[in-house]
Amino acid sequence: MAIQILENVPLAPMTTMGVGGDARFFVRVGNVEELKEALLFAREKELPIFILGGGANTLVAQDGFAGLVIKMEIKGITYDGTRVTVGAGEWWDDVVRDVVAHDMWGVENLSLIPGTVGGATVQNVGAYGVEACDTIFSVEALDVEKMQIKTFLQEECEFGYRESIFKKNKNLIVLHTTFELAKEGTPNVDYEDVKKYFAEKKTSPQSLAEIREAIVTIRTAKMPAPPLGTAGSFFKNPVVDVSIYDALKNEFPDIKAYIQGDNTVKLSAAWLIDHVGGWRGVRRGDAGVHEKQALILVNYGNASAKEMLSLAQEIKNDIKEKTNVVLEEEVVVLRTS
Repeated sequence: MAIQILENVPLAPMTTMGVGGDARFFVRVGNVEELKEALLFAREKELPIFILGGGANTLVAQDGFAGLVIKMEIKGITYDGTRVTVGAGEWWDDVVRDVVAHDMWGVENLSLIPGTVGGATVQNVGAYGVEACDTIFSVEALDVEKMQIKTFLQEECEFGYRESIFKKNKNLIVLHTTFELAKEGTPNVDYEDVKKYFAEKKTSPQSLAEIREAIVTIRTAKMPAPPLGTAGSFFKNPVVDVSIYDALKNEFPDIKAYIQGDNTVKLSAAWLIDHVGGWRGVRRGDAGVHEKQALILVNYGNASAKEMLSLAQEIKNDIKEKTNVVLEEEVVVLRTS
């Protein structure tokens, strides 16, 4: 057997949150053949599987995972004109740094988002007015049931807000993502924080490197620094009907929201948690809400998965009670059932 399947492997060190139990079985795969071998092992033992990328958007439950965790380590960055094909196991920000160095436009606003390219594709990550799907040309994925590789064009990927066909269909495992970038572009600096950054510098960005530097600076100022554990934005921004938004605006005139143009409004979860719930900076032992960004839950050292999830539920209950808005986790919670 080419692959090495390990037993009872701690998963907490493989996630940025740093909590949770063990994987009953664990394996690293660096190519498609190793992935297929791992899947056959899981099939023979009737095990559930979980694909782990960088562990940046994953919270492992206290009891761990009683199946096979497959650590995706398929690498490679290939340039073909304006198209860039990347292995699912590549670290996302390494890719952004590389394409910016190649003077290619499209993903610079997504700088410093933690995790792998596979995870970014599945989750359709977004920040500062840009989503991954804006530049994705196609995705190569393995169909677990058929053990066949299929290429999905962008329009077949069913991308939505933190959504994709790969997130909805667990039988599809992302192998490679191809991005369609541009040799020339216009800086996307309309997002409030980015606009403020350049206003304070009294300058306008002239290059991709300047935009990347701005995004990195903004994100660094907001994000907890290691060794604090975090899974990034814990909750999605809730999307509500415009009538619900109007009612909320009457009660909370300063509510932060984004009109979607389809009779819906995306509410700022961070604003609700901070200004309605008053949760920013609150701690429950070593589980807490980040003092600079209310959307981020933090493991201050020795929090357990149970404590992190309990805090998240407390926040959800509070916001539901005060606004009737239901917050949904953006973070993937890994549990056996």
